[in-house]
Amino acid sequence: MSKNQKFVITIGRERGSGGRMVGKELARRFNIHYYDREILACASKELDVDEAYLSSIDERSMNFMQNVFPVAYGGNSLAFNYVTTEAELIGVQSRLICEFASTRSCVIVGRCADYLLRDNPNCIRIFLYSDMEDRIDHIADIYGVSKEEARKKIKKMDKDREKYYRSVTGMDWGDSRTYDLCLNTSLLGIQKSCDLIEEAVRIFLKERGIDPDANKDTAVK
Repeated sequence: MSKNQKFVITIGRERGSGGRMVGKELARRFNIHYYDREILACASKELDVDEAYLSSIDERSMNFMQNVFPVAYGGNSLAFNYVTTEAELIGVQSRLICEFASTRSCVIVGRCADYLLRDNPNCIRIFLYSDMEDRIDHIADIYGVSKEEARKKIKKMDKDREKYYRSVTGMDWGDSRTYDLCLNTSLLGIQKSCDLIEEAVRIFLKERGIDPDANKDTAVK
């Protein structure tokens, strides 16, 4: 049995593919911590910045040249503060992700966690995607918008996440080579996708001498 029993499941996801639902369900099944917007809440406290504002720039790309030379790009002090806060958010979130992964078993959704934890031998990296029509239906239902509006939201978020991932990692978002398991949730639906991922995680952990049920009787705070 491995001395280090902590493990991490990271979930990259297309918008509307059910990443949040899958992440929460896996955390429940393994009785481990779940981090998504919770990371924003922690960053908000550290930076002493309103969480709603941080949410508006979360997982958005950062223009490096504007960050370093704001005046050259017509920036002013307010613009400089905006970009600096964005850069700080990335730094704080990255540190928090590494801190959480080193101190507890958890599920972490998005925010380049797969890249940040690429050298963690007890981390399994998952990417979820789904058919466009299913994504549209999901977003339209959640936000109460038309299918056309849902499609626009999806395209915008996909572009934002792609730019964000590249700006942080220098790599392509959604590239299967940067993940251990990629799954189309349209194929099986959310619950059966969770079943498949849970089994894969159990096999992954057992091969590393980690008891996947070690946290069953432990209260997650």
